Amino acid sequence: MEPLDRFETWPLKPELLAGLAAQKYEVPTPVQKEALAPALEGRDLRVQSRTGSGKTLAFGLPLLQRLEPGPGRVEAVVVLPTRELAQQVATVLARLGQPLRISVAVLSGGGSYREQFAALHHGARIVVGTPGRLSDHLARGTLTLSSCKMLVLDEGDEMLDMGFADELDRLLEALPAQRQTWLFSATMTPEARQLAERFQRDAVEIRSGGQMESAPEITHVIYEVFREHREDALVNVLHVEQPSLAIVFCHTKAESESLAHRLQREGFDAAFLNGDLPQTARTRTLNAFRRRELRMLVATDVAARGIDVRGISHVFNLGVPQNPETYIHRVGRTGRAGATGTAVTFVPPADGSRWRRLMSAARLRYEQRPVPQGDEVRTVLRKAWRDALSSPMVGEEDARLRTFAGLLLAELEPLELVTALLHRDAGAAAALDAGADVPVPRPRAERSDRFDRNDRFDRNDRNDRNDRNDRNDRAPRPERDRADRRGPPDVDAGDRGGRKLSEWREPGMQRMHLNVGRSQGLVPARLVALLCNGAGIQSSALGAFAIHAHFTFFDVRIQETERVLDAVNTLAWDGRRLKATLVPDRAEQGGEAPREMPPRDAPPPRARGAANDRPPPPPRGGDRPARKPPRRGP
Repeated sequence: MEPLDRFETWPLKPELLAGLAAQKYEVPTPVQKEALAPALEGRDLRVQSRTGSGKTLAFGLPLLQRLEPGPGRVEAVVVLPTRELAQQVATVLARLGQPLRISVAVLSGGGSYREQFAALHHGARIVVGTPGRLSDHLARGTLTLSSCKMLVLDEGDEMLDMGFADELDRLLEALPAQRQTWLFSATMTPEARQLAERFQRDAVEIRSGGQMESAPEITHVIYEVFREHREDALVNVLHVEQPSLAIVFCHTKAESESLAHRLQREGFDAAFLNGDLPQTARTRTLNAFRRRELRMLVATDVAARGIDVRGISHVFNLGVPQNPETYIHRVGRTGRAGATGTAVTFVPPADGSRWRRLMSAARLRYEQRPVPQGDEVRTVLRKAWRDALSSPMVGEEDARLRTFAGLLLAELEPLELVTALLHRDAGAAAALDAGADVPVPRPRAERSDRFDRNDRFDRNDRNDRNDRNDRNDRAPRPERDRADRRGPPDVDAGDRGGRKLSEWREPGMQRMHLNVGRSQGLVPARLVALLCNGAGIQSSALGAFAIHAHFTFFDVRIQETERVLDAVNTLAWDGRRLKATLVPDRAEQGGEAPREMPPRDAPPPRARGAANDRPPPPPRGGDRPARKPPRRGP
């Protein structure tokens, strides 16, 4: 056995070893073993390790080992992207540092300034905080870092992705030049590496796993289902799988709230977590989740950053994540510390190819399972209810109930008695009514790849027509709405009547601006896929759009505006952060309001120069020059 295979053999202070034993930490993870020696030697560290690999102890133990016991000035700063993650890390460090009388101050948004001032005043040696609040304390003069010896940037990739680059620069400039800087990140993006090269000196690079790696204990599963039936499929899978603790990831805030309410109606202990939730409600929800008072948490990506709860058995993705990094971060909530976990993704047919590319980039294998149907759900619930009912009964109270049951059977018919009891039992009613029959796509081998991209088309009808050899034998095309046949109009390829997009506004639509265009590879099909997949809306909710060289205008149904803003502003396009903003009407800016577009089913306006627009021919008569007489021969 190697010397560092157990914590009890580590060269740490006795107080730290006792604290590890009291908290049942016995065997270190690979990243903890690799980081210990260079950290104690005073070297800078650049550590890449997946979520849930034990990064907190990897920097926390050498940090506490190098500090002298007792209160004093701030000597270590730990920076994290979210307030939840800051609170979790501070709790771990405070417990381990308590025997050494090393106190920890938490400086994060949503916390009381009065409590934070008091913690700094009473000699906190370690400061754990978020970039925004740390920068605020520096500006106020309530935080002094002239004595700081160690800086830890945890989840550095997420901090840069969330736009904290300026705050990090101000923090790093306030620190002494002679210090240790440890960067921990699940993925080493070019931006994170550039930051490390600017502020680290001869750093030791540690890579525990590849660039993107999921825990080997996680089973990756997909269910192929049409987009509009994903919630029904999720409910069926939850009834069958019966996860002990689960997180369901959604793209938008509105989707997280509506799905949480749906799960509550289905009988699950569920709650939502998104950016609109006040801090007190966020804390209350997370604490209930940790105490197992809630079995399911429905969250957006931004709101779920920093959630570190042990025992999560399942992670559900209601849709395909935007990139492999997001998928790895999501599923890393399960399969922690050697435990097993299951990652489930619901994949619409239109996103099948994107899902396969994502898994290939992440170098992961997955299995596809059939969506459980209503009969299977009800069978599982009836069996679970029957097993609970038939469990052995012992004890004095059970003996009294058995006597009472004998009296009832002597007076009532057994069938009528059981029926009456079932009628009053909510679990029995759920076993009879739960589950839904979910339409599923045909197997991929049986459908054309061309129509695999869009499940709005009737594939059977299209394939039948394509198989006909004689074009003249085709059946007449059924009358369908023009908008359904062609999708949203591409104004850039030819707007209504040759007029500019700024001159028209379709009724019930809101115009929006997007910060990417043709130069970034945006084309109509990719724009529609981005909005529909990213925001979870139907293509019928989109109106006209115009793609320019570096930006794009598009119309979206007013009811979907908030959903599109929330979703698009959390996405990236080829490494560039997307930003969608509302475009006010020209009337609101003192100009002429755009005219409303005619309905989509209205006949298109006449093109310029059409036959009906030509001037009438001159009348026959005196105003018309006389024809020359035919030329006669000599």
